[in-house]
Amino acid sequence: MTVEQAVKKYKMEPLNVYTAKVKAQELNVEEVLYMNVQKNKYAYIIRDGSRGTMLYKDEKSMYTKMYKGLQMIPLDP
Repeated sequence: MTVEQAVKKYKMEPLNVYTAKVKAQELNVEEVLYMNVQKNKYAYIIRDGSRGTMLYKDEKSMYTKMYKGLQMIPLDP
């Protein structure tokens, strides 16, 4: 999957500079390019030096309020 396909599929939007820096510190990565946060679904496209460009996605259970597990999917440039 390419970055453009992931942006369309998860309906992501680019971030402003301040929000991108804060999210990068939270996720412990170099740069956050795109983000989409809904009620219980989270999706980020990040760029990290050693790993390249990746899609981070996670989902929170509606009943237990716990995360189901972070998925890291490598993306083609």
